Amino acid sequence: MKNRIFFLPVLVFVFWSCRSFDHTTQEPAVSLNSVTIAGISFSGVDLIVAVDVENPNSFSIPMPDIDWELRVNEASFLQGSQRGRRSVRRWQTVTVALPVSFTFEGLYRSFASLVGLREAAYNIALGVSFPIPLMADKVFDFEFSGTFPLPQLPVLSLGQMRVSSIDISGIELAWDIIVENPNMFPIPFPSLTWGYNVGGVPVISGNFPGTGTIAAGSASVAAICASFVYADIFSALGSTINTGEVAGNLSLGITPAGIGFPQSALAGGGPVQTALSVPANIPIFQMPVVSFQGITRRALGFQRMEFALNLIVENRNVFPLDIDELNYEFRVNSNLWAGGRMDNPPRIQANGRTVISIPAVVSALPVVTELVTVISRGEAVTYSGTGKVSFVPEFPGKGKLDVPINFTGNTRILTP
Repeated sequence: MKNRIFFLPVLVFVFWSCRSFDHTTQEPAVSLNSVTIAGISFSGVDLIVAVDVENPNSFSIPMPDIDWELRVNEASFLQGSQRGRRSVRRWQTVTVALPVSFTFEGLYRSFASLVGLREAAYNIALGVSFPIPLMADKVFDFEFSGTFPLPQLPVLSLGQMRVSSIDISGIELAWDIIVENPNMFPIPFPSLTWGYNVGGVPVISGNFPGTGTIAAGSASVAAICASFVYADIFSALGSTINTGEVAGNLSLGITPAGIGFPQSALAGGGPVQTALSVPANIPIFQMPVVSFQGITRRALGFQRMEFALNLIVENRNVFPLDIDELNYEFRVNSNLWAGGRMDNPPRIQANGRTVISIPAVVSALPVVTELVTVISRGEAVTYSGTGKVSFVPEFPGKGKLDVPINFTGNTRILTP
């Protein structure tokens, strides 16, 4: 048994040697089928080189050995070989798959000139040979040239900005952040860092943890919500009441390392962020405005007259305001007509104007006599008003919001 095992390889070799001189033996046909990108990510590229091998003989032949070299920008980058471990059966054509893989980290370390480019040119050279005595010096040479994409950072842009809620204390905003994937492979949705500043002063900041993936060549949207307390803005800038809006700036950033982007692809290296900085104004609280609309007569008599002293309260905000107190004192032609506090004052609707009528009763005979003359002649009267309108809730950082009543002028008494 031992002798049979020992002589078997020799017999096979003799068989191949005899076949080598047999005029019926034909040379195998070899051709380059294709070179394809089988996989690509931020990590690297996987190429598959497909070589077709045809055995025209009536007996099996060994699978070929393949030596290869990958050149990038005409410079050698990687070399390797693959040894055949099987056989090509008689009259069979097989496709040999040669995997060629490399990392972008290694690529950028070898070719710094590729940083910032969108694609790179490559060339792969093959040497195919068969471990057959008849073809000991025969090598089939092939070359293929092509390009492969280089990884690109996601692109940020600002979509819609909307007000989620707003009141006297502050405002809650929502921004749609569009994250575009320019690569031909899916990427993880990145984590976003964001901050909002007013006049260069940071007001609020936060992080948006990315989840899921962004498909190749597509975009996804992240909704970032931020709550602003007006007191913080006023603390940073001083009083901005009545400005209508505050000019601010929204900054966004992605940490490339967080999504597996090769650090060697970033000029200078380090934890660089791709950033977006855009103007983003936010509406600010506006003080309500109190003005005097005039005096309207309601009832006239020889001993008693009734009037309405009309105030206009204007709310220039996008949310309603509630009046807590209305204290007042009104004089007409230097005579006290009304004073005190109004119970159950009305709500001032968002972006609305409300007329508040304060009743005034005149019963002093000298004053009544004077008013009869004034009204009959259509003459004007002088008036003055003092007091305040207090709103609820309290203004953050400012206490109760009081609007003073303080005006004087001349007016005619109007007919209702």
